[in-house]
Amino acid sequence: MSKINYFNYCALAIMFVLDTVVLSRHIINGRKNRYFWNLLLVITFASVCDILAVNLDNGTTPSIVEKYVAHCAYLVMINLSVPVYVLYLACLTDTLYKIRDHIWSQLLLALPYLTAFLLIVTTPCTHLVFYIDGAYRYTRGTLYIVLYIVSAFYMFVGIAYMTRCYRFFSKGQFYAMAAVFPILIIALGVQITFPRMRIEMFAHAVGILVLMFMVQKPEERINPITGFGRDSAYAMDIEQSLYNNRRLRILLVYVTNYKALRDVLGYQSMNHLMHTVSEKIRALCKAELPKAEPYYLGRGKFCLVVGKENFDRIDSAAKALDELLKEEIHQQDMDINLQMNLCIVRCPEDFNDFQSIYAFSNEFEEYGKNGRAGRIVQAEELLNDGRYIIKDIEGIIDNAMSKERMAVYYQPIYSVKEKRFVSAEALLRLNDEEYGHISPELFIPVAEKSGVIHQIGSFVLEEVCRFIASDDFKELNMEYVEVNLSVAQCMRSNLAKEIIFLLERYKIRPEQINLEITETAASTSQNIMAENIRILSEAGLNFSLDDFGTGYSNIHRMTQLPLNIVKLDKTFTDFKNNEKLLSVVRNTVKMVKEMGMKIVVEGIEDEEVAKVFSDLECDYIQGFYYAKPLTKQDFVEFVRAANAK
Repeated sequence: MSKINYFNYCALAIMFVLDTVVLSRHIINGRKNRYFWNLLLVITFASVCDILAVNLDNGTTPSIVEKYVAHCAYLVMINLSVPVYVLYLACLTDTLYKIRDHIWSQLLLALPYLTAFLLIVTTPCTHLVFYIDGAYRYTRGTLYIVLYIVSAFYMFVGIAYMTRCYRFFSKGQFYAMAAVFPILIIALGVQITFPRMRIEMFAHAVGILVLMFMVQKPEERINPITGFGRDSAYAMDIEQSLYNNRRLRILLVYVTNYKALRDVLGYQSMNHLMHTVSEKIRALCKAELPKAEPYYLGRGKFCLVVGKENFDRIDSAAKALDELLKEEIHQQDMDINLQMNLCIVRCPEDFNDFQSIYAFSNEFEEYGKNGRAGRIVQAEELLNDGRYIIKDIEGIIDNAMSKERMAVYYQPIYSVKEKRFVSAEALLRLNDEEYGHISPELFIPVAEKSGVIHQIGSFVLEEVCRFIASDDFKELNMEYVEVNLSVAQCMRSNLAKEIIFLLERYKIRPEQINLEITETAASTSQNIMAENIRILSEAGLNFSLDDFGTGYSNIHRMTQLPLNIVKLDKTFTDFKNNEKLLSVVRNTVKMVKEMGMKIVVEGIEDEEVAKVFSDLECDYIQGFYYAKPLTKQDFVEFVRAANAK
């Protein structure tokens, strides 16, 4: 009775399409993709071998040797598919390194298949698995059941892997991976019941198809420009590694002139350039770090995740990559030079939690602003300088809010005309139990992203209003206190209502509070922000433009806002031995004064610079030359003594 080969042909067609998709889209980079590719190849070869074996069984001129070879090859490949699937699951759960690290784990996984393999390849002599009888028919032997037992063992191991690490998968992914086993069992049952129906390979192909689109999801994991893992894939993989206590080294690569190049080249050409960079990185990995996992986080940021097998090569690979990427790239008749920052992160030595690693990976380019641009640094070096030493900023902010570990400090502002301190800037300080004083440069950006900035802003506003309403403040004869507003606060719909309520509650005059907005806020055109500024201005509050000169100054936008004061950033004070900057300072002061606004100069640290701005008839001066930010009580005592002289 002839066997039906149609399902095998369908299986081979499915596998051919999947193989073509994976190869054409270069979805074989990265450990998980490589193991999936191995699984594809095993199933493809098994389908081919089964087709050959069935055709030989159905042939009229059978050759015993050919039939033995075809059936043995088929059984070797089909039995290999289940342990390869288990290894793929181990790779998905990032526990593969545990197998490599323990010889007993390797033996436990290898011995069952090796036993089946030996039985299969020796069966032409032993006839234990199958044999060709006198009528040239394929007949199963007495130990064929061993192959089922081996497959059942690997299925059990695979289910154990999925159950242990289910938290890393969505329900759809988990069910898709688990569904492979019942699909194979049902197909095997059908094939045993109806021997003519060669349906087993079709079931394998369907299972692979489900994995491709439910688990692998190449469109979600792979960046189409570089062929590297996406940002989301990087996040998921790092979280898995930390959960499994896997030691890693991460090589971070950042193209620091990415934005400038993008503005010159345009979108399409910039994508082509990033593809070229990725090819260079891929070549480097092949030569220096063959098992590295490459990722592209976007905006010129690349990551290479390396296991301990390549720890000893990470430093030399970083140097080689630095040299490789500094070579000129010829594109669009231009010779392009990349400016690079590279950083090596050790896990868990430098970071032992996912959020910290992920945040650092996305923000490490900041170290270029601290004089480290253009060289390879260790993350440890950055951690030691204090900028990234805080591991859980969000938790620290929440703890500080609940335990009242935030306080408002005040930095006196000196009036050049009146020759006394007439105002102050309110500055927030956070004192953590573990880390001590934490700079606002660290926790304010995090607070803005999380939304806690609104709660913090309300705290500062009420503290300032309470201070202005106090007898101490009245005795100082101060004019006003400056309060910083972030962009997020300005875009809050009830901001104006809250501030006016506080003024009425504490019975203070509107002109006693001066609200500071940054250049970013000033250049932002949002209806809610504009409405808040309009209402508050009409209520009598004054506005200052903070940090003028640090960013993009939209002069036209400035003229439309009700600004009373412009605060020159401390970068304007660095004019020593720089006549051009001094000329800019003079003309900036003249321009602002002609616009009818007063000037506060920030960051004054010595008498010489203070005298220059006094001679330029700037209105107010603020900086360490006069006083650092002080607690409320110290501020009262300082101003009382200084103004009494």
